Amino acid sequence: MQKNFYIFMQLPDGNRATVGRLLYEKLAGGTIQSYFRYESSWITQADSFPLDPVNLPLKTSVFQLKSRTGLWGVFEDALPDAWGRRLIQARHEVDVSRDNNIALLLLARWAEPGAAGFADVPDFPSRLVIPMDLTMTDQAIAASEAFEKNAGVVNLPDFFISGGSSAGGARPKVLAKSGENQYLLKFPSTNDPSPDIMAQLEFFGMSCVLYAGMPVPDFFLVQASGQRMALAVKRFDIVHSQGRLHFLSFQSLTGIEEQLGLPYSKMANIIKNVSGNPEPDLKNLYKQMVVNVIICNCDDHLKNFSMLYSPTMQRFCLSPAYDVVPNLWQREHILSIGGNSGHITSEDIFREGKHFSLSPQRSRQLLHEAVQGVNKAFQKNKNMLQILSSTHPICRKLIEKIEENIDTFTCKEKTGH
Repeated sequence: MQKNFYIFMQLPDGNRATVGRLLYEKLAGGTIQSYFRYESSWITQADSFPLDPVNLPLKTSVFQLKSRTGLWGVFEDALPDAWGRRLIQARHEVDVSRDNNIALLLLARWAEPGAAGFADVPDFPSRLVIPMDLTMTDQAIAASEAFEKNAGVVNLPDFFISGGSSAGGARPKVLAKSGENQYLLKFPSTNDPSPDIMAQLEFFGMSCVLYAGMPVPDFFLVQASGQRMALAVKRFDIVHSQGRLHFLSFQSLTGIEEQLGLPYSKMANIIKNVSGNPEPDLKNLYKQMVVNVIICNCDDHLKNFSMLYSPTMQRFCLSPAYDVVPNLWQREHILSIGGNSGHITSEDIFREGKHFSLSPQRSRQLLHEAVQGVNKAFQKNKNMLQILSSTHPICRKLIEKIEENIDTFTCKEKTGH
C-alpha cells in the first residue's frame, strides 16, 4: 500500500513553507520504492532552494529511489543518531532500526540541527524540542548516566526529548540555552573507557581548528560536579530565534555509505560544483584535513562534514567545523589522503591537494597554517593536556603522538618536502 508524507522548511526569516511530498511503498524483499516531487509553489517561490543540489535539484521532475530505507540522504540527515534512537526507543517503544527510518522521521518531526520538517498530513508539524537551561547541566548528566545504566526504568526530563538530535554520534547530548543562544551540550558517556576526558579532548580539537583560522561555532567547557565536564557548541543553523538554515551532510551529497578509503577530494569535487564560495571552502576543508591528521582525529567520516544553505549567496557553503575529536583508540582514518588512511605523510597531503586544485605553494602555505594552529592550541591548553596525560595513560600516548606530529609536520612544511 502506498503512503506519503510532506516535507516542510523553516526559513531564515522564521516563516515556514511546504517544500514537497514523498510517496513510498514497501516492496517484497524489504526494500522501499519512493517518489519525491517538489511542490510547484516551492519551485516558484523567490527564496526557494533545492533540498540537495546534487541528488534532488530544484526541478519539476519526479525523483525515484529504491532502497532499504526509502529515503534520500538529506532526509537521513534529519534522523536521530544512536543516542537519539535510544531515547526514542525508551520513550515510545518503537523499532529504531534503519528499516523503520520513515516512521522515526515522522516521529522526530523536525531536523535538529537543520531546517527541514516532516509530517504525514499537510499541516506544519509542531516542534518537540525543549532546550534546557545550561545551569541544569549537573541534573542532565546525572539523568543521562542513569539512563545509560538502565534505560528501561528511567523517567527522563522533558528536555531530553530533544536528544533525538541528528548532530553527532552515540554520546549523550541535549539542546541547551543560555540567554538568547542555543547550544548542543555534549556529555561524557558511561560506555567510554575514559568518559571524564572526552569533553576536554573535543575542546582541544575545536581549538586547533579555531587557531588554524577556520570557521567554528562558539564552544566552551561546562564544569559539572564530580570533576565531570560537558562541551557546549553553539548552534550554527539558528538565525535569530526562529529562523533556520538548511543543513546537508557530505554523506548525503555523495550518496555513499561505505566510506572506508574514500578520498577527501570527493568532498572537494562537490564543493567545486555547488559551493557559492568555493575558494575559501576548499582552503578550509584542506586545512581541516591536515588538522585531523596532526591531532589523530581518525573518525573523519562524511557525517562530520556538512554544507549550509546561505540565503545571501543563494548557494550552499561549507559549514563551520564540528565534531573534531582526537581519537584515543583508532589509528587509521576513515577517509583517505593521497591514497593512504594510516601513517599519512606530507607527500600524501600535497598529493591530495592537487585534487583540491591547489598549487604546491598554496598546499604548503595551508599546511603551515594548520600546523601553527595546532601548535598554538597545544600551547594554550598545555596545562589541561598535561593533567589529562598524567592521569590517563591512554591519553598520554595520544598527546605524545600529537606532539610528534607537530614536530614532524613543522619540519616538513619548512623544507617543503
